[in-house]
Amino acid sequence: MRHAKYILAFVWLILPMVSCNYNRLDEPRSEEVGQQQWAATTHTIAQLKALYHRGPTQITDDVIIEAQVMSDDNEGNLYRSIYLADATGAIELRLGLGGLSTLFPQGSIVRLHAKGLTLGRYGGQINLGASSKNPRYETAYVAEKTIKNYITYKSAGQVEPINLELSKLSQQYAGKLIKLSDVQFVASELGQTYADPLNKATQMNVNRTLVDRSGKTIIVRTSSYARFAGRQLPKGSGSITAILTYFNTTPQLLLLKERDAALNGARF
Repeated sequence: MRHAKYILAFVWLILPMVSCNYNRLDEPRSEEVGQQQWAATTHTIAQLKALYHRGPTQITDDVIIEAQVMSDDNEGNLYRSIYLADATGAIELRLGLGGLSTLFPQGSIVRLHAKGLTLGRYGGQINLGASSKNPRYETAYVAEKTIKNYITYKSAGQVEPINLELSKLSQQYAGKLIKLSDVQFVASELGQTYADPLNKATQMNVNRTLVDRSGKTIIVRTSSYARFAGRQLPKGSGSITAILTYFNTTPQLLLLKERDAALNGARF
């Protein structure tokens, strides 16, 4: 009986430690996405994208890339995708899993093993994912259970956004985190919200318009499922930090965090 009491006491002692460690979701769960050590890098992102030919292009050779995570999906304006970048460019990787920032926080360095994945094009932009059975799309989301075969967390890091002006935007920055200063939402949209969470089933995304002092504009595209979708647009001027994307030749901003729209100054 005495031994049973000792065993019970030991179990109660270690149980909190086990529970505490299990629920530490603030750290990348690298054990769930693979610990394998891959060979040296073979390609840059630009070289990877150059492998694309018209139509879905499956990667059949070893293509190993080291890249930095540009994106953050914690506030819901990005879902089941991650943007990766290196010095040569950026690419969207389509993964069939939500909460990707838990595994791959913004700024972290990852290793990508692209053999077996498929390059495709949507809206004029090359992306990477699984083979698609839907003829409307050239890529699909990588199945959750196979993600560990293609990407692994390497180390922590920080992303420094690229400071740009609207007049200097180009597709060489597509998929990268940029910062625009001295901008504001157009006067006709003040009082409106970023998106339409009450009608998200039919209005999945909403475009709003930023303008700079010269009158140049850019779309801010927000999902109606984003946590800040129902928040009113800030009324002032200032800076915005976001992922630059393109739909064909039209530049768009993907705002990842509401606080990254730092538009608190006087309007111009």
